[in-house]
Amino acid sequence: MTQAGWISLHRKIREHSFFRQKRTFSYFEAWIDLLLSASHKENNILLNANITSVKRGELITSKKALGERWGWSNNKVNKFMRILEEDHMAIVKCTSKYTLINLVNYDSYQVEPSKKAYQKHTAHTPYEDHTHTFNNSNNSNNVNKGAENNNVKPSDEQSSNYRLYF
Repeated sequence: MTQAGWISLHRKIREHSFFRQKRTFSYFEAWIDLLLSASHKENNILLNANITSVKRGELITSKKALGERWGWSNNKVNKFMRILEEDHMAIVKCTSKYTLINLVNYDSYQVEPSKKAYQKHTAHTPYEDHTHTFNNSNNSNNVNKGAENNNVKPSDEQSSNYRLYF
């Protein structure tokens, strides 16, 4: 199995029942949640009656809110923030009113595909029926001999509705 490449994970995944399930998050789930929470572009937000700029890869939250969302104690949230900083994954700045988390190398995790690449990957969806062309070099011997020459076995599996969720 190759470990190269990346997948696109839409923020809408947070609406799925698997994600909303009441549980204690692992460190991995908390990291993914931070990636999903970070701003994907520079924004100005209203925070405590002040306009605050949030850059791409940053989020403003509180440790209390994170602890409630992840099912963690304040100590565990603080420990996780220290781990992120020690591993150079995030820069965490705390004030008395909020916590600013800057995800280091955010673009490494969330590179926006180019239009051409996006079009290439969306030209065919996995939900379409595809026809297959079999290029037999000996076509004169295989004319109209039926399905036994095309190496396609009919599927006995029912199509799954699971794909509707993702």
